[in-house]
Amino acid sequence: MVWLGVIVLAVALGWKLSQGSSSVSNPPAPDAEVVDKAKSGVGDAQRQEVLKRIDVMPNVTAVNKEHLYVYVERAQKITRVLNVSFERGKTKLSEAAIKKIVDDSHLPEFADEARDPAIVFVILGFADKTGIEKTNLQVSLDRADQVTEVLRKRCGMLNVMQTVPMGVSDLSNPQDPAGNRAVEVWAVLP
Repeated sequence: MVWLGVIVLAVALGWKLSQGSSSVSNPPAPDAEVVDKAKSGVGDAQRQEVLKRIDVMPNVTAVNKEHLYVYVERAQKITRVLNVSFERGKTKLSEAAIKKIVDDSHLPEFADEARDPAIVFVILGFADKTGIEKTNLQVSLDRADQVTEVLRKRCGMLNVMQTVPMGVSDLSNPQDPAGNRAVEVWAVLP
């Protein structure tokens, strides 16, 4: 539950900073919200992808999910910048996989986001549907932590990063369990 509080705080803080002196606790007027959404670089498809992930977050109350929905609706930018595959049962990356992350972090679509200190990176760890649910939740956290460590230590990223263990999922690929042994990295401008 601590990770949820940290992510909500990071998103709220980033949103507040991007709004200047206006208060996060005062929601914008309905017309202002429409204008904000129109200015947003977030498309409906991206927003729906994020909302699907919030819907399947384990151990998150409906009330907390509602708070996250509001932050997603207000976000100025949400982009998936990286997808990292893991071998079955593995939570550590090979040197080749680490090198690929480092190389991908230099690509413009990733590097441009990392240069912006207001961008928050949300690292979602997933496990496939085989095995015990509690174990898979830990596996998904360990995978997210592994990618976060690589981004910090090998890529030199300084942005706020939040890992989120998603546990068991078939969001990436319902027909192929291997496609769900992954970590997604999302860049979010609150």
